[in-house]
Amino acid sequence: MKSPAPTFLTAFLPFALLFTGLLYSNKVSGQQANFTYTASPGLCAPTTLTFTNTSTGYALAYDWDLGDGSTSHVASPQNIYAQPGTYRVSLTVHYANGNSQYYKDITIQPSPIVDFSVNTATSCKPFTATFTDHTIDGFVRTWDFGDGTAPLTTNSTTATHAYTKAGQFNVTLSVTNSAACTQTLTKPALINIAVPVINISGTGLSGCTPLNAALAANVTTINNDPVAQYTWAFGDGTTQTTTTNNTAHNYTGVGAYNVTVTATTQQGCSASVTAGSLVRTGTPPANVSFTATPGTACAGSPIRLLATATNADSYSWDFGDGTTQEGPQNDITHGFKANGTIQVQMKAGRNGCYAGSVPVTVQITGPAAKFTFARSCTNRKAFTFTNTSSTTAGVTYEWDFGDGSALEYTRDATHVYTQNGDYTVRLTVRETAGTCTSSDFQTVSCFQADFSTGISSICRGSRIGYGVLHVPSQQVHHYTWRFGDNTRLDTTAVDIYKTYEQTGTYTDTLIIFYKDPAVYCNDTVVKPQHITIIAPQADFIIGKACVGQPVTFTDASQPWPNIPLTNWRWSLGNGMTASTKVPPTPTYSPAGTVAITLVITDARNCVDSFTQQLTVDPTPTLSMASRQYKICEGNSVTLNAQSNGTVLWSPNDHLSCVGCASTIADPVTDTKYFATASNAFACFVTDSVAVKVVPQVQLTVSSDTVLCKGAAAQLKASGAATYSWAPATGLTSAHVANPISTPEQDVTYTVTGTNDAACPGQTQQVSIQVKPLPTVNAGPDQTVTVGTRITLAATGSADVVSWQWTPAENIDCAICPTTLADVHKPGSYSVKGTNADGCSNSDLVDIHLVCDQNVVYIPSAFSPNGDGENDIFYPRGKGINFIKSFRIFNRWGQEVFKRENIAIDDISSGWNGTYKNQPQAADVYIYFIEARCDNNESFSLKGNVTLLR
Repeated sequence: MKSPAPTFLTAFLPFALLFTGLLYSNKVSGQQANFTYTASPGLCAPTTLTFTNTSTGYALAYDWDLGDGSTSHVASPQNIYAQPGTYRVSLTVHYANGNSQYYKDITIQPSPIVDFSVNTATSCKPFTATFTDHTIDGFVRTWDFGDGTAPLTTNSTTATHAYTKAGQFNVTLSVTNSAACTQTLTKPALINIAVPVINISGTGLSGCTPLNAALAANVTTINNDPVAQYTWAFGDGTTQTTTTNNTAHNYTGVGAYNVTVTATTQQGCSASVTAGSLVRTGTPPANVSFTATPGTACAGSPIRLLATATNADSYSWDFGDGTTQEGPQNDITHGFKANGTIQVQMKAGRNGCYAGSVPVTVQITGPAAKFTFARSCTNRKAFTFTNTSSTTAGVTYEWDFGDGSALEYTRDATHVYTQNGDYTVRLTVRETAGTCTSSDFQTVSCFQADFSTGISSICRGSRIGYGVLHVPSQQVHHYTWRFGDNTRLDTTAVDIYKTYEQTGTYTDTLIIFYKDPAVYCNDTVVKPQHITIIAPQADFIIGKACVGQPVTFTDASQPWPNIPLTNWRWSLGNGMTASTKVPPTPTYSPAGTVAITLVITDARNCVDSFTQQLTVDPTPTLSMASRQYKICEGNSVTLNAQSNGTVLWSPNDHLSCVGCASTIADPVTDTKYFATASNAFACFVTDSVAVKVVPQVQLTVSSDTVLCKGAAAQLKASGAATYSWAPATGLTSAHVANPISTPEQDVTYTVTGTNDAACPGQTQQVSIQVKPLPTVNAGPDQTVTVGTRITLAATGSADVVSWQWTPAENIDCAICPTTLADVHKPGSYSVKGTNADGCSNSDLVDIHLVCDQNVVYIPSAFSPNGDGENDIFYPRGKGINFIKSFRIFNRWGQEVFKRENIAIDDISSGWNGTYKNQPQAADVYIYFIEARCDNNESFSLKGNVTLLR
């Protein structure tokens, strides 16, 4: 099936040139390949094109060539174009009776590669930052400074912005290039505006006047900006400026003083903080005393202690049983934990200036319950309780373990808890003969130490949170963590963070040191193969890099442990980036080193990066004196290559020197020679020169021939590119390989064949002998009646040896010079006379025919008596094609017979003398005949005939 001529359409999209075309079609009605596409986000790299198949007809299959090496066989595919360029996307639709193909050339514009910097990213307010856009081909820039102010749109590569409030601010730059492609880059928390953080502390901050307080200001600044000056306001109306962070001040008045510190850094950042009532001074209260009611009580029973003092705001108690209490309350109760005579002391104070009272003695009787406990080091739920009560003879003991279990009545006790938890354990001691009862309460923690991270695997470099579980932190002295990477952390914090920097599966150990190891044995928690640190292993191989030549980068990254890689991000060092596994092959100039970075991401969003230094070596120079030569077969040419490197020619056939910059080539066929220049850096560059060899002419011609005069012969020559015939007389063309010759006499032609004007040609000859023609005369033209038999008589020259009349129909002898012919239609007879050389000549004789009644014979009478003789009346003759009409009338004009379109000499179409099957009377009848001759002429004939009975 012949394909139709291609048709082409052209359309313009914004900033993208689009060509579409119908490549070929089966041209079956209703069967045509076609498609449309949409781009997301637009025709700017990288972009995703969604193709929609709009082909007509019932398709058997689809073949998509997406232009970037990708193919698809679905009806409507989708493809990501990571790099700018023009991609020819074609769709071939396979139908039952042929194929149809349609293509579009789609141009993806380059997106800007956005980057920017700031002169200073961290400072205190107010602060004016200067931003510089480093984007190549940036046209319009929109800055969002992240502090809630309106975005700034500008064509300038620099922008300034004043930050007036503290905080961390993201900065976003959107750049539109000349191709109307836009890319956006956000740098999170780029700007950090903060003030110095001040914490005031000191010693001797309360007491009796005069008071010398030691003060210190701990300041945290931005960018390690040193504090140049401290300004102190002591709250008593005096100030001081220092260059150090500590000072001392003597307070002589009574009161509570706010202390304010203002810190100013060398870069001019300033901050102030006030510590309210930091310093308190006073005078000792007067009239200090207290009472104890009752003065005698059982151990643990409450005794009221009532203090009195003038201008006191705090009271400090020492109960004499090993316990103390301090606070603003002057009326308190206390149950003493020991028995015997106990001396209680009290001090009353104002703003930290105290005055003591006279001690008061109380008498404590009966038992004083007290116990200690220890957790088993082998069974963390088993506890031993040791009774340390102060008693006299005749007491009972009662243990309540706080878990609902049965009470025990032994002096000492052991107990195993079934559930973890905090339990209040009570020991009650009773006098058997007296009225005193004493109880001691302590909280026992039953727990199984543990820790958790909440995860079993995490990306390398991520912060892992470790939390201690089930451990009473108030009992802990510190925690020691031993991690799988041989690092250690000693801390008092319950929650910590750890970062592993290497992949692998690690065992973590927690050791818990308690404040009183006699009560709680130290715990060790080991979790083997506890956490797996995941990260892909970024790696790539760099191909040879020479100036101006494409460099290949081969990804050699490996997943770890077996998580597939999902994303590749290349920074190719020349402002070019790529997000495909196989990046483009950029070129570099000038020679030097370039940092190439690959960042990979796996399916868990774990990231790794690898940077290599690409060494770009110089490429040798190479230029050709000429790129094309033409030589005659058997000749040679000098090829010259200019280079600062070593030149090597290929192929090495027919060269005088393959390793020389200048070499002589003598190829026998057309040959393209390649010159490759190399240098000490193993950089290569190749160029080529084509040598066209003009072959020697191998001229052949057709054989000599003999012609009759007036005849033509085709001459034939081959083996050359161009031809020239001489003489040109009688030739249709003197400059073709096969001219036609019509010579008038004997002639010899010389043909010269050449392959190139600069190369020698070759000549050959062809001879033609011309034979004479005989003379022939067909005789004079003749005019005869249709159907007449005529004589044809031809005469000619004596060399005629054969004759031939045409047409031969109705001729007695077609090969005789004189013959007879029956003529039924006008025309011409041609006679050809041929001599012994086979040369012929011809002549014509024209025959003209006359059509009239003389060609018809009509009888004058007939006798239809049935004797077989002259019974039928019918027309006869020769040269008649047919009788159009034959009618007979009686003497009264009545038509008694009629026939139409009958043949001449047809007795069956004649009149038998009857009319309506009745014999007619003997009489004279009138006939009318219309006839058409063989020459298509017509005539009419009228006469009478006698019917005899």
